[in-house]
Amino acid sequence: MLIFDTTSELAVHHYETSDEQAQVSNTNNNQTIENSKQTKLPKNEMEVIDFFKSKEWSATEALKFYNHYQAIGWKIGGKVEIVDWRASAGNWIIKADAIENEKELSQNKDNLRTTKTKDYGQPL
Repeated sequence: MLIFDTTSELAVHHYETSDEQAQVSNTNNNQTIENSKQTKLPKNEMEVIDFFKSKEWSATEALKFYNHYQAIGWKIGGKVEIVDWRASAGNWIIKADAIENEKELSQNKDNLRTTKTKDYGQPL
């Protein structure tokens, strides 16, 4: 922000303060980035299993998630690194739930709309 004033003393003070604030802000941003890098991947399988159990999902599904992303280097689409594995796990749970619902619907659906019991002696 520029301050238009006739005295140079105020402007110099303002720029010094801005530089100090920028250094403090930059230090805080670096710490936040370092902290996020440390927590973006799970430490081990047990951390993932605990997360899935807290969401009332099975350990088997947790291992499927962990093994899948471990195999592809914790990247989405093979290109973008995962920023927050918990968010990815949440999406995995949502998709797994949708897939289960689709399976149940498809098992009950009869595309030909026919009855299960047929009387072949009856003429059409």
